[in-house]
Amino acid sequence: MNRILALQLAFDLIIFDVHKDDYEPIKDTEAFWNEYELETVSANILQLLSSYIDCGAGKNKSLKDEEMQEFATALYRVLMAYCVANYRHIDLSNMQLSAEAKERIGKEMELSRKVAEFFGRLSE
Repeated sequence: MNRILALQLAFDLIIFDVHKDDYEPIKDTEAFWNEYELETVSANILQLLSSYIDCGAGKNKSLKDEEMQEFATALYRVLMAYCVANYRHIDLSNMQLSAEAKERIGKEMELSRKVAEFFGRLSE
């Protein structure tokens, strides 16, 4: 199956999954954040944008196409999970992230807060 059709099928299956009666968006959200670090998410999104801007020329490509497809599918799945959680008014504070993910996210958020404060002071 052609790569684009496989990706389209993966995206269509996500839409199908969110309409199942037993769909739990919290599980998809937990799976995403237990798998990906914020830094990795940022780098992968930049690579996706770069691929788009470079018209697929592959400059600065750090991930294989299969890895990027896997990430794009995971990103779409978590976006759909957040959308469904918001639509259904599901409380996301009950997510069960791994201890490692909680610690990692805490450090990443603290670092990003310091960077935001620094640039906030510069803009005053």
